[in-house]
Amino acid sequence: MEEIFFKNEQFTWYNLEKPSEETIRKYREQFGLTAYTLDDANEIGHLPKFEHSENFDFILLRFYVKNPRSNTNQIREFSHKIGIFKGKDFLITIHQKKVPFWQEIKNELALKSNGSSNQLFYKIAEHALFSYQAPSERIAKQIELYEESLFANEKELKINLKKLYQLKRESSACSKLLMLTRDVLNEFKVFTKNPASFKNLHEMNLKLLHLHNQNTEDIHSLFTLTLSFSDQRSNEIMKVLTVFSAFFLPLTFITGFYGMNFDNLPGLNEKAGFYLLSVIMIITFLVIFFWFKRKRFL
Repeated sequence: MEEIFFKNEQFTWYNLEKPSEETIRKYREQFGLTAYTLDDANEIGHLPKFEHSENFDFILLRFYVKNPRSNTNQIREFSHKIGIFKGKDFLITIHQKKVPFWQEIKNELALKSNGSSNQLFYKIAEHALFSYQAPSERIAKQIELYEESLFANEKELKINLKKLYQLKRESSACSKLLMLTRDVLNEFKVFTKNPASFKNLHEMNLKLLHLHNQNTEDIHSLFTLTLSFSDQRSNEIMKVLTVFSAFFLPLTFITGFYGMNFDNLPGLNEKAGFYLLSVIMIITFLVIFFWFKRKRFL
């Protein structure tokens, strides 16, 4: 689909959504675009990049959109791309999926009829970066909830580990994309004519990158802490089983000894044998109990 989103005396904004080969060929001939940059703009999983030529600058950005997990590519799972061709009197955007902030940018341009292609690029880059803020805040809140649920039962801990892994994938993908975007902005810095706008983009990128890196580190720590709690609970269970075994092992030995089918067992034919043996078992139990108390095993 081919549309003109904005036009003034300085430049025209052309938007191509899922362009056909014929449309791509037409724009390549009309604006002198190169075939390899157009291929990069149409490639679904391409990473952020920047290329400079005499007639235009090519910038490829990715904005955050969480999709149902249909493939193993983390980049495509959490983002979509926008290919931007920026010339003196034109700006062309190419994308395969719908961009949620197009209408907002068009509304902003409508208020400023004297805008330039540089200003439009900064708006697109700003909205693309800003799309990573909401997931960083959401992940941080979920991390806090999981930290509070560390004292949950064992079943809930297993569920949390699975969800934590999903959050780790998302946060790691966002961090990688923001690092690549930072590299793109650093390359674009050489050719920028508006250092104030570039500085704003650069600061926003660093801020979001810090938030997602912090989330990733917190998730790693939470993973370790959750596994430690799980191991601690397993140790507590083993401790209880060991204590029970220590109490019943000598008692089981005594009952097993007198359960043998022999006639000459001591005390077997005595009238007070049962009571004597019961007293011995009670004393054995108490000795073990007080010894455990002294050693602080209980």
